Amino acid sequence: MRDTWVGRCLGSVERWAESRGFDYRFFGDEALGRTPDWYREKLGTRTPIVADLARLLLIQEALAGDYERACWLDADVLLFAPDRLALSFDQSCAFGREYWMEADGRGQIKVRRNVHNAICAFKAGCPVLPFLIHATQRIIRRADPERIAPQMVGPKLIGALHNIVGFDLIEGVGAFSPAVIDELEQVPGEAVAALLRETPVPLAGANLCASLQSSRDLGDLCARLVSSGDLAGGGGAAIT
Repeated sequence: MRDTWVGRCLGSVERWAESRGFDYRFFGDEALGRTPDWYREKLGTRTPIVADLARLLLIQEALAGDYERACWLDADVLLFAPDRLALSFDQSCAFGREYWMEADGRGQIKVRRNVHNAICAFKAGCPVLPFLIHATQRIIRRADPERIAPQMVGPKLIGALHNIVGFDLIEGVGAFSPAVIDELEQVPGEAVAALLRETPVPLAGANLCASLQSSRDLGDLCARLVSSGDLAGGGGAAIT
């Protein structure tokens, strides 16, 4: 995996952790086995939903040991400007903020503002973590197997809770929608410009959403982003 574009993402996170003096742990598909048997059996091939619980259990395990804080980043998160990412939040947990760009029926770029768990961080003693573990399992146990929606116990659950209680958000690691990636691989245009307008801080990195890329190779794009440290390095023109 390390010689793929996802491997570039993993390497960027590992280097960031080392630069901050953090311990780094890589978990592959074996992490899914931390979830209960019934949970995996009910979800079948919907591994992203299995991973939504697995990451919480791994964080819980870390915080039950010698760690006072634990941060999770998905394997397809690229930190192309790692110096910009600092884990500072007032509450006992924080989640990522994304600005998702997609074209409407008239071809106009529209933005959806979401909370995501491709990056999330928790402090020891956080009351939200055990609740999320409990709620995630209860939702899946009660759900009709034919009606389990993608992100049901990940971003959708976290987003709904955020709308009520207001979590701290990590603004520097968003998500690149297919519209944004298309422009970054060619010439930055309306989608990239809208992303830059919406994001309140300079981006440190982004979730490149491997599940939406099929067999697409983003290796060259990753290399250009890391080299430039900003979105201008993705294509043939800079957007300011």
